[in-house]
Amino acid sequence: MAKTLKDLLLAMLNATLILVALCLFLALSVVNRAHSLTATFAEHLHVLGPLQDSVQAAGEELAGFRSDLAGLYDQSQDLSSETMAHLQERAAEMETKLADMQAALAELREAPTRLVDHAIEQAGDQAVESVARIRGCVPQ
Repeated sequence: MAKTLKDLLLAMLNATLILVALCLFLALSVVNRAHSLTATFAEHLHVLGPLQDSVQAAGEELAGFRSDLAGLYDQSQDLSSETMAHLQERAAEMETKLADMQAALAELREAPTRLVDHAIEQAGDQAVESVARIRGCVPQ
């Protein structure tokens, strides 16, 4: 009887250790996947920096262009109001496009956070499915 209890305790200890090792392995794989995704996104974010700087420079140039147009209109009465209106309309269109570009850049800057969260959720779901498949394994 004592030997049976001892064997039963050893079997439970072995099963517990195997489950702990499996959980540690799954946790390590999730962490590694999240780390690799974060590193990849960080590399891609370095590309956005110069792009954002160029969009800001274009915005500053557009503001300078608009002030030059206003100065030109004030200095010269030879410009027709129709020509000036057309130039102002084009400047407004360019500002709208620039604002759209800045909004797209802001969305791209926030994308890595959402994508990493999504990747972690998927890795967790895959880990749960793997454990469920392992749990369903029984000898015939």
